[in-house]
Amino acid sequence: MVELAVLFLLLPLAAASGWILARRQDARKSRKRAQALSSNYFRGLNYLLNEQPDKAIEVFLKLVEVNPETVETHLALGSLFRRRGEIDKAIRFHKHIIARPGLTDEQRAQALMELGEDYMQAGLLDRAEYLFSDLLDHDDSHVRPARQLLDIYQQEKDWEKAIAQARRLRQVDGASASGLIAHFYCELARLDLEQDEIEAARQSLRQARRYDPESARARLIQAELAGRDLAWADAADLYRQASELDPDCLSFAFEPLLDSHRRAGQVADFEAWLEGLVERSPVTTAILALARIKAESDPRLAVEFLLTHLSRRPTVRGLDYLIDLVYRQGASLDEVGPELIQDILQRLLEGQPRYRCEHCGFSTSSWHWHCPGCRRWNTTRPIAGVLGE
Repeated sequence: MVELAVLFLLLPLAAASGWILARRQDARKSRKRAQALSSNYFRGLNYLLNEQPDKAIEVFLKLVEVNPETVETHLALGSLFRRRGEIDKAIRFHKHIIARPGLTDEQRAQALMELGEDYMQAGLLDRAEYLFSDLLDHDDSHVRPARQLLDIYQQEKDWEKAIAQARRLRQVDGASASGLIAHFYCELARLDLEQDEIEAARQSLRQARRYDPESARARLIQAELAGRDLAWADAADLYRQASELDPDCLSFAFEPLLDSHRRAGQVADFEAWLEGLVERSPVTTAILALARIKAESDPRLAVEFLLTHLSRRPTVRGLDYLIDLVYRQGASLDEVGPELIQDILQRLLEGQPRYRCEHCGFSTSSWHWHCPGCRRWNTTRPIAGVLGE
């Protein structure tokens, strides 16, 4: 009986001893595993540093199989390959992570997001769209896939979907998308005009101005529509409104602006309006436009006007027009070789871009509402300086 009692007393002690021994063995295994992981990580990083990405990928893929807790690090490494422009390697990396069992929902969503961005950079927009849409279907509070979808629809010029996605994004992150949506409706209006769907274009423009009451672009298209209806006074008013809201529009809309005022018999009103605009915003295009109108009735007065403004704010375009104006009215510039000067100035102007994106620096000779470089809206501005505005 005593031996049995002692046995019962020893059982807990034996169990405790076994637990302690097992813990020590697990600890030794964990240390070995950690040492192996550390060694392999350094080996993989060494391959990366020595420009051997294929070998690095093999090492890191094996590490994912060893320890699923390294998923975050591997996602970052996959993104590194994408930033290096090695899209095929990034796709392979992220696909392998997604295929792993035991990922949390958050890790799987993050891996799908990275894979979608791989597809975007590779130009596989349909695959990226599928992944981002799937992510939003499971959780519509994700801002990142919502923004990427909006970018895809803009690249595909699917303006209806872009409008719907911009509205959805506004609900997700609370940021105002009114300016974007207005541009999308202007794009729809432009497509409607190309197909002679006039009423549809008008409806799109009404929506554009509803989302952005200060939209200069919507007014420019409305002015074009008014011109089609021979409503020249309305067209002139809309062109002026657009130029008041954004004086830079004058740099590419001057000809239709002047033409609508001529047809409406409002050239004197246009001249007075230009004078006020020059006082408020002395851009080169407005100054040259006013000089051009003055030259029709009094070339010498136009020359004096140009000299006054060029002395304050010299530009190559202004000097070019001044030389042309002086030469055409018969003034003598033989001692400075006006033809040679004008030829040089014209060639300088022809080789210079007139517009530049304020966000990415994309330069071009024509105006873009949607920057081809960074795909942002309304960031194109006339280039300031001697060779610009």
